[in-house]
Amino acid sequence: MFLLVLLYPAYAQSHPHVWVDAALIIHRNDAGEVSALEPVWIFDDLYTASVLSDLDEDQSGKVEKPELLTFAKEAVGNLQEWDYFLKVKREDASVLQYKKEIMTDGTVLNDRLLLRFRLELADPIKAGTSVKVQMYDPSYFIAIDFIDDKTVSYLPSTQSGCTHSVTHPDDYAESTTSLSDLVFSDEEVAENPDLGSIFAKTVEIKC
Repeated sequence: MFLLVLLYPAYAQSHPHVWVDAALIIHRNDAGEVSALEPVWIFDDLYTASVLSDLDEDQSGKVEKPELLTFAKEAVGNLQEWDYFLKVKREDASVLQYKKEIMTDGTVLNDRLLLRFRLELADPIKAGTSVKVQMYDPSYFIAIDFIDDKTVSYLPSTQSGCTHSVTHPDDYAESTTSLSDLVFSDEEVAENPDLGSIFAKTVEIKC
């Protein structure tokens, strides 16, 4: 699988191996309903360097935009099996379903790989409905942490009326250790198949 080959280049005795700064763009339709979720991931510089060397298929010394777009499309396609590393709970308990067509993009920003993908909702979320979102890799191989000052943004920006709040994991709310710096043995990971959920921040959004 393309994503796993690129994101999991080697296994070792500690976790995580890849670090991602994340944000979430909320798209709204003309009725003010939430119509799409767009995760934005910025990978750490060391992982970026290893990936870019693999993506330079023509050995030109530079990764071209088409190569980045191919990576983005195949990587996001392989994320479907894990629900795109998104756990979304709607206040009305409706099951979230995404349309098949997914808009993806890949670029390099300040020497870091940026991946973004837009998930269109088959059933838009009605105005006034609260939604809780977590973003994590269940294995915690990849540490995904929301950017504090840019956690959520909204499009179109001219619409108003949205609010959001961030809840930190209870066990680590007062910890001075960054979640991205925590390490675990492979045995601990095997005993906790949904390890990533323990450390995932919860973002509650209401539009």
